[in-house]
Amino acid sequence: MSEETGGYFIDWDGKMRPIGQPGKGLRCEVDLKAKYVMVFNKYGGLDHESTWYADEAAVAKAGLKVVHADLDQAIKISSID
Repeated sequence: MSEETGGYFIDWDGKMRPIGQPGKGLRCEVDLKAKYVMVFNKYGGLDHESTWYADEAAVAKAGLKVVHADLDQAIKISSID
């Protein structure tokens, strides 16, 4: 499954990010059964793994603070810095 799945993941900065907006040059694949998100770079390399959350309530229920990522800010992870 891909970004059409919807939902959120916790990114490399500990912030909540929509599946459909992982960052420039990145794409998500989601295994809903396992609630698992893989974030791939433009070369197909796996850059990040996370849990899939349906909504903000699911993030809060997991005991995590809900902090949204700034989607307009440039992302900084090793393979694309």
